[in-house]
Amino acid sequence: MSKQTTIKVNKSFDDKMLLLQQTVEDRVKDELLSIADYAVAISPVDTGAYVESFSMVPAGQGGGRSKKSEARTASVKRGTASRQQFTDIARSNLYSDIEKFNLENSDKMTLRNRAPHAQDVEDKHGWSVFTKVRNKFG
Repeated sequence: MSKQTTIKVNKSFDDKMLLLQQTVEDRVKDELLSIADYAVAISPVDTGAYVESFSMVPAGQGGGRSKKSEARTASVKRGTASRQQFTDIARSNLYSDIEKFNLENSDKMTLRNRAPHAQDVEDKHGWSVFTKVRNKFG
């Protein structure tokens, strides 16, 4: 003859599990914010197009921001924008991406830059932004 018992998990345990899950999510988001801050900080800023083309999306998702520097050259030459303004916009965009990220649906995030000249910035001009991000946060 078999025996069994049913045990009810108490509310205290559920509350602790929710707190633990929230703590883990907060730490992951903090790490993503650190990645965003670092990528923006080490990026070159001329017209702002490169730095404003960063996006963070769940791995495997297409798309992202793409700004063209040609369209901005005239306004930058007139002195209508500063490095701080461009990096503030870039950081705000990335923070918004991170806030939308749902850990329950995806466990990987992709940092992407879809500026038409992103490959030149990375390799030809030697900024190696993505290499530095990978080396630091790997």
